[in-house]
Amino acid sequence: PLYVGEFEQVIDAKHRLSVPAALREGSDPEDEGKDFFLVLGSDRHLWLYPDKYYRRLISTMKRSRLPVKQAQGIAMLFAFARVVKPDAQGRVVIPEPSIRRASVSDKVTLVGQVDHIEIWPSDEWAQATDATMPNYGQMLTEAADRLFEQES
Repeated sequence: PLYVGEFEQVIDAKHRLSVPAALREGSDPEDEGKDFFLVLGSDRHLWLYPDKYYRRLISTMKRSRLPVKQAQGIAMLFAFARVVKPDAQGRVVIPEPSIRRASVSDKVTLVGQVDHIEIWPSDEWAQATDATMPNYGQMLTEAADRLFEQES
């Protein structure tokens, strides 16, 4: 998958969230499946992973040997996960428990994060981007330098 960009959306009264075509086109339904896994991320934002991609992640996690505390965290990740199926308009239904746990309201920003889509409360996304912008250039340069060092 390749999900990029930021998109302001609204979760309607029936908990439906429209995933913009620009994001849906970030993965090939033949390779990754049409459905998504909705998980509660470590930052308590909701994350959408393409079905088959997430199943591969699960397979990798199951093979790894984790300490008990980390294994318990992964167990909760699985407990909170849900499969969500886009309708003909590209909307997915966000279950009420997921909305509660993530403290999401009706105004959200969908953020492409390469292999998954994050669902942020729009006000939190605005605060995060405002806080990042003063140091954006420096952070980007430092990250690029580290990546190039690793390749050398």
